[in-house]
Amino acid sequence: MLCQPLLRAVRLLFLLAAGAAVAAPTSADPQTDVVTPTAWYWNANATLQTIQDRIAQGNRIVDIEVESASPLRFSAAFVRNQGDYAKAWWWYYGQTFADVQAKMNLHGARLIDIEPYETANGIRYAIVLIPNAGSDFTTEHGYQAGFSFTQLSNWIGNNGSRRIIDVQPYRDGGNLRYAFAWVRNAGNTQSDWWILANVEFDTIRDLLDDENARLIDLEPHDDTGRFSAVMVPRDGNASLRFYNMQSSDVDFLAQQYASRITDLERYRTSGGSIRYAMLLRRNDNDLAVSTTLAMRSTLPFDASSGFLLREYQGATSTVAGVFEDRIFEPASLMKTVHLFTAARQVALGLDFWSSSITENTGLSGSCPTGAGPVGRRLRESAVDMMNSSSNTATEAIRARYGTPLIEGVANLFGAENVELNHTIGCFCSSARNEITLRDLADLHEAVIDGALLTERDDFYDIMQSGTGFGMGGLSTTAVLNDELSASTLTATQEATFRSLMLLAHKGGSYTCFGGANDGEYRSRGAYVRLPFRSGCEVELREFFIGAWVNEADTEANAETAVGEGITRLYRHVVQDAVESWEDAVCSPWVAYGNVTPNSTGNIATCWAFGSPYVLDNDLEINSRLLPQNTFGMLLVGTQSDFFPNPGGSAGNLCIGGAIGRFLGSLGSTGTTGTLQYQLDLEAIPGPTSTYPVKSGDRLYFQWWHRDTGPGGPTSNFSRALEATFI
Repeated sequence: MLCQPLLRAVRLLFLLAAGAAVAAPTSADPQTDVVTPTAWYWNANATLQTIQDRIAQGNRIVDIEVESASPLRFSAAFVRNQGDYAKAWWWYYGQTFADVQAKMNLHGARLIDIEPYETANGIRYAIVLIPNAGSDFTTEHGYQAGFSFTQLSNWIGNNGSRRIIDVQPYRDGGNLRYAFAWVRNAGNTQSDWWILANVEFDTIRDLLDDENARLIDLEPHDDTGRFSAVMVPRDGNASLRFYNMQSSDVDFLAQQYASRITDLERYRTSGGSIRYAMLLRRNDNDLAVSTTLAMRSTLPFDASSGFLLREYQGATSTVAGVFEDRIFEPASLMKTVHLFTAARQVALGLDFWSSSITENTGLSGSCPTGAGPVGRRLRESAVDMMNSSSNTATEAIRARYGTPLIEGVANLFGAENVELNHTIGCFCSSARNEITLRDLADLHEAVIDGALLTERDDFYDIMQSGTGFGMGGLSTTAVLNDELSASTLTATQEATFRSLMLLAHKGGSYTCFGGANDGEYRSRGAYVRLPFRSGCEVELREFFIGAWVNEADTEANAETAVGEGITRLYRHVVQDAVESWEDAVCSPWVAYGNVTPNSTGNIATCWAFGSPYVLDNDLEINSRLLPQNTFGMLLVGTQSDFFPNPGGSAGNLCIGGAIGRFLGSLGSTGTTGTLQYQLDLEAIPGPTSTYPVKSGDRLYFQWWHRDTGPGGPTSNFSRALEATFI
């Protein structure tokens, strides 16, 4: 039966509603309007005890289906009944038509789901209720059942002030009938809406696109390949729909799209196969949802993908991630583990970068053959392994340490899923190597925490460091350039920002045609260090960014997906870092010190003119209110301190730590009673040698000068100056 009369009637409702000022829906659908991330669950073809156990664990039903009356079986979607999702609620099964109203009256509640099913005693109903109160309150609500298509269409045409929120097609003695729950389309529950009944899914898809709508109810018609559906306007939060899925697809897709199930339908196809339809609603933060949607936009249904952005500051935290714990085939990204093992052996004194190793240079395609031995240094092979992605260099390093040691070292530092099941480069007809993004992030965290001792810098240097990374024409270099050019940073600030960054990364790729590993495999993992500002202070924050795709259909789609994942995560942290620089209010010079007046009766000043940015190397320290025609010299220390009357001076020294003297600053105050000195930030004097200033350093300056007092010649000091360099 076609639905054109019904479709026209509903569109008429939409047009009438749109003629007035229609408020955004407050509660278009109580089980899907809230998108705060939460715990959720589903069960299919489950016993009553299974459903009751799930409820006892603190969950509430948002969608219930009765799969069979004898034996009694249910499918259900649940949400954790806490926080933004906390509600009083009730559910019942085995209810007559009259019982449904009685239960609504008993609880002062309204229906959000009604499910008719055939029993030996006639039609019975399973229902889910919520209180008709608060943001869910409506002045009028109810339900109907036993309607034919024509009756359903007529009801809609005659009830322009009401809207359907849940529809359920069912069989009664072989006849197709509809039950539905409705609310008054006003106040808290006002919304534009659409309904389709007994149509091909393509018709539903077309209306969703035409009206910018989202599904809140999708109901398969068993054995026919048709569906009924209820829709409301999209609200800017991701909602997805799938049908004709196998059971194994359900969890995979929900997690893949960072979503939770709000409507789950188990049905039988015309061929007798069990399939599932489901509606998904976003269940993660904005970054995770937008990243997974961008990656999936180029991928086929059966390809898998994942990403992770981890921050290492303070308590390690996942900023955004999807399938960060899912094992995947990393291709050459696995070489990060080989490098970690080599650097660890060198750090422990068990090997040396200068050690000689044998590398067999023969290749069949990308697969090492074991032929063509040459002598090399360990560091040389490691650099080729990471920068040129040499598979023969990789195999030489694997052979040097052995697979058990490489896996064992990784396991020791938290990368528990690492398995080397084939020689890298020899994949397509072999068992997959295994790792997770969390494993890679844990290894980078171990480097940060000192696992490689003095070899940390070598680890980053040997990787593909110092350059942008990405994939599929999507580059982090372009992201950085875009964000900096759009910012308010000066040229010096931008140059300083870039100088403080560090990138170290590795990618991987396989292309396989035919066999169990058919498809395109791409991955990228990176250590990222970015400078953040708070006032004058610079904090170097560290991150791991990774993304992967397995079994994509084309090289372009796989690389674009990984590129989307990498660049979106990178843009997020770069934007935060740049914003911190734009918001920073910095007073880099602070005068301090408990000092005494000189013979002029004044306290000599100490102040800076120029730039606090190290890259500018433009800073002058001067002093005023000094005695005329006397000598003075600029001193520098690495900390503030207090030494009264050092060496018999009339003044107090207020700098300490490693103290140095700017010999070139020695000069006369002249008739103006002033001194000044232009610093070379590449050569700050210390007790025994000079050193360069680095961004983030804080130095302390004070002028010493000769003076006279009541007792004769003496010396004194200016005020001190604390200078913070950026």
